[in-house]
Amino acid sequence: MKAAYYSTKGHAGAVLIVGEEPDPVPQAGEVLVHIAHSGVNPSDVKSRSGLSNPAMEFPRGIPHSDGAGVIETVGEGISAQLVGQRVWTINGQWKRPFGTAAELIALPEKQVASLSENLSTETGASLGIPLLTAWYAVHACGGLLGKTVLVYGATGAVGGYATQFTALSGARVIGVACSAENATCFPARYRVGYQSQ
Repeated sequence: MKAAYYSTKGHAGAVLIVGEEPDPVPQAGEVLVHIAHSGVNPSDVKSRSGLSNPAMEFPRGIPHSDGAGVIETVGEGISAQLVGQRVWTINGQWKRPFGTAAELIALPEKQVASLSENLSTETGASLGIPLLTAWYAVHACGGLLGKTVLVYGATGAVGGYATQFTALSGARVIGVACSAENATCFPARYRVGYQSQ
């Protein structure tokens, strides 16, 4: 398979190599996903660059935690009915050497979720960490019906999802964006106005 990989940490342009890697084989309890799009999170950048830990955890790493694609085959104990299912992935490189910046990734079944036919794999690759982070942040607040919630970074991935979850929970949302340009990217139904500091 083709993959992006690194053997030392640093700036992406200095350490990432695109080349051939052996195809992963799904073990018991795993699925093999043919990746259509790979999602890049700040944690992925910090890990690859060495900001979060300068030491290599494994001799070689394939970056990125999130992605989306189609289940190509399954390991022992997983229903063959999943083959061909569109999915989004989460935590591909979490405590593992190989992430989603590759044509294929083998993951535990619990790290994939069905991707609706009306969503692109590009959108699916943006779900994983941002969507679940926003969901936990919003739902940790308890019932929001009738409350007002301030969301910082409302035009970013996590902030955008948090804004939508908060609005769907019946709260009034005040979103903070860093510029007028970013504010115009915010969904119109949530945008009241932009005030510069």
